[in-house]
Amino acid sequence: MLNLEKNKKYLLACSFGPDSMALFDMLLKEGYRFAVAHVNYHLRSESDDEEIELRNYCLTHGVGIFVKSVRENLGDNNLEAKCRDIRYNFFIDVVKQNGFDALLVAHQEDDLIETYLMQKRRKNLVNYFGIKEISYFTDVEIIRPLLKYRKKELLIYCRMFSVPYAIDKTNLEDHFLRNQIRHSVVEQMSVEERKQILQEIDSENKNLAEIFDKISKINSNKIEDYNRLNDTEFLYAIVALGRKIKADFTISKEQGEELRKVLNSDKPNISLTVDELCFLKEYDSFTIKEDAASCDYEYKLDAPGKLDTPYFSLDFNGDTSNRNVFPDDYPLTIRNARPNDAYKIKDYEKELRRLFIDWKMPVSLRNRWPIIINKDGIIVYVPRYRKDFIVEENMNFKVKI
Repeated sequence: MLNLEKNKKYLLACSFGPDSMALFDMLLKEGYRFAVAHVNYHLRSESDDEEIELRNYCLTHGVGIFVKSVRENLGDNNLEAKCRDIRYNFFIDVVKQNGFDALLVAHQEDDLIETYLMQKRRKNLVNYFGIKEISYFTDVEIIRPLLKYRKKELLIYCRMFSVPYAIDKTNLEDHFLRNQIRHSVVEQMSVEERKQILQEIDSENKNLAEIFDKISKINSNKIEDYNRLNDTEFLYAIVALGRKIKADFTISKEQGEELRKVLNSDKPNISLTVDELCFLKEYDSFTIKEDAASCDYEYKLDAPGKLDTPYFSLDFNGDTSNRNVFPDDYPLTIRNARPNDAYKIKDYEKELRRLFIDWKMPVSLRNRWPIIINKDGIIVYVPRYRKDFIVEENMNFKVKI
């Protein structure tokens, strides 16, 4: 029995293989409202016949069908990933454009075990081991009702109830890692071995949940907080941070070890770039930014007034002598500090670079720190950096850190 809601309308991803066709028949027998989505990649000579047979089967049973015909040459490179992207983007579009409540996918227990073994072999950091029964792609719910069925059981089901299906011959070959694992490992497993590996997957996911719970409690970028994590926890924590900036950010075990060394270096300011993100150690904490991001900006203020920017805000309508700004200084230029800038303090000039070092300003702030320049090109004001500075509501110049 399928544990689905009768008041919802489903889209079934159907390849015309035995798994999705078994699910098709179960949905019919149990009275669910659904339609079918099929992708014809035209990669096999049989694919057109399979599409026709599926269309006829849907017509016979009064089930709607959506078909995507892929005519472009997909090449041989990364073919599995390309096909997966094509079909899921198609399925999601159909769900959204036609008011379906969820997408049904016919992954079964063999797929779950194969996925887990591939994850372990590739040593990837994953958010979940195996395949989730319910997941989301963008905001579309994806349900996999057959994860407790073995491939062999679904084949028997189709034969028993005369459900038509086709076998993709490429699944019988060993060109892909998944097929190799399927044929040489999963199909050779005994019932007891399957039970053991499913228990192992469950245990691994419980461990993952504990890791995610632990790193979710870290609310700062203090290095000492990350030093309390073991190597695996540290990698997951860094990936979580990195993906807030770069959605597909990844880090290897070796890169993680190098990053830990950098963060615990005796140098107060040191950086390391990993997968296009720059990890910047700043005394006892660290920040992350896009490595190629530019911090250059420049704003003009022709007369007393207000400015609100991503880097600072100011209200110079009142007295601005506290910022060393006077009526004769206009028009003002407010820009970020740049190499070779120097600021006159009493009777001598000091490079801003040295001044920022004296203030122990984090490196990530130095390139974006605002300065005020008068009409004669003289730097008249540089906001003082203090780690424990308290911003007050009535301040007429505020740096946005």
